[in-house]
Amino acid sequence: MSTRLPFTKIVHNPTKPELVLANGHHFLVLNTSNGELIKTYPQDANVNPVTDYYRCMSFNKDGSLLATSGENKQICVWDTQDWSIKNTKPAYKRINAVQFTSDSSEIVAADKFGDVYNHSLKDDTPINEEKQLPVLGHVSMVTDMVLTPDDKFVITSDRDEHIRVSRYPNGYNIECFCLGHTDVVTCIQLLPWNESILVSGGGDGTIRLWDVLKGTQLQTLDVKEQIEAYKPTAADANSEDAIISSLSFDIKNKLLAVAFAKSAAVLILSYIDDKFNYQQTIVTESPILDIAFDNQSNLWISHDGPQLVSVYNQEFEKVDSLSEQINNTKVCQSDKIFDLYTIFGLRKFLELPENLVNAYAEEAKNKKRKTTA
Repeated sequence: MSTRLPFTKIVHNPTKPELVLANGHHFLVLNTSNGELIKTYPQDANVNPVTDYYRCMSFNKDGSLLATSGENKQICVWDTQDWSIKNTKPAYKRINAVQFTSDSSEIVAADKFGDVYNHSLKDDTPINEEKQLPVLGHVSMVTDMVLTPDDKFVITSDRDEHIRVSRYPNGYNIECFCLGHTDVVTCIQLLPWNESILVSGGGDGTIRLWDVLKGTQLQTLDVKEQIEAYKPTAADANSEDAIISSLSFDIKNKLLAVAFAKSAAVLILSYIDDKFNYQQTIVTESPILDIAFDNQSNLWISHDGPQLVSVYNQEFEKVDSLSEQINNTKVCQSDKIFDLYTIFGLRKFLELPENLVNAYAEEAKNKKRKTTA
C-alpha cells in the first residue's frame, strides 16, 4: 500500500506570503495569508519508490529566487515569479546547506564531505567541481552554514561540535571558533534583530548565543528538561536523547521556535533582556519534520503523520482553515519512504551495529581531502 510522502523541508519567503514545501523531487507553494495553493503537485508525476528529495532550500534576500538541492547533487535556482528554473549547478557531494550572497550573484553551498564552495550565477556556464577549489574545508561533515549580511564571513558548524567563523571568500583565514557544544551542532542562524549574534542548537539539548566575531558565548539555555516528556522512543543509543532539528524566528514578537527530530513538541522561547527564556510548549498530533514562521507570526509545521501540515497563530492556537487545502491536496505517493530521521546518524556511533560502524569507518578512510596549493 502506498502512503503520502510528507513535506520534509519547508521555508517561507522573506517578503511575500509564500511557503515552499518540499515533497520528494517536487515542491509545492502555498499562500500563507489564505491557505490557497500557488504551485501544486504535478498531475503527471509518478515516481515510486522515491529516491530523490530536497535536502535544503533557501531564498535570496528579496525572495525573488529560491535555491534547492537534493539527493541528485544538483543546485537549482528558481524564479519565484513563475516558479520556472533559472539555473542549475552540479555539486561534487550532497549539499547540507545553501545560501545566496547578499546581491544574489553567487550561491554558497556546504556539502556532507565537509567543504564549502561558491557558485557564480552571472552566467550559465557549468562548473566542474572536481577542478574547483573549495572556499574552506572541515575534517568533519559540515551540518549547517550561514553568511553574514555583509558577505564578509561564512559561519559553519560540523559534526564534531565545532562552529567556525571564516573570512569570505578567503576561508583559510579563520576569524574565530565558537566552542562549547558537547554534541553535534545541527542548526546555526544569525539572530534576525541583532545579526552580530549567532544562535546554535544541536544534540546536547542546548540553545547557545555567541558573539560572532569574538567567538565568546553569551548564553547557554538547557532545554532538556522541557523536551524530556516528549522524547521519541529510542531506536538505538544515538536516538536516546532529543536532538534539535530546526529553528525558526518570529521577528515581530522576538520569539524562537525549536523543533526536535521525531518529537511531536515545539518549544517556544522568548527574547527578553538579551537572552532567550522558555515560554511554552506546543504539543502536536504527530512527529515534526520542519517548522517555519510566516510574515504574520503564524507557525507552520510539517508532520510525519496523517496530517501533513498544521498552523498555529500568534496565541499558538491551531488554525485548521489555513492548512485545510494543503492537507487535502495531491502529493507524492510511495510504497517505500526513505529514512526521515538521518539526523540521528550525526552522533558519534554510540553502540551502533558493527556493520554500520565499519561502513562509516571505511568511508572516512577512503575520503580524499582537497587542499589548496
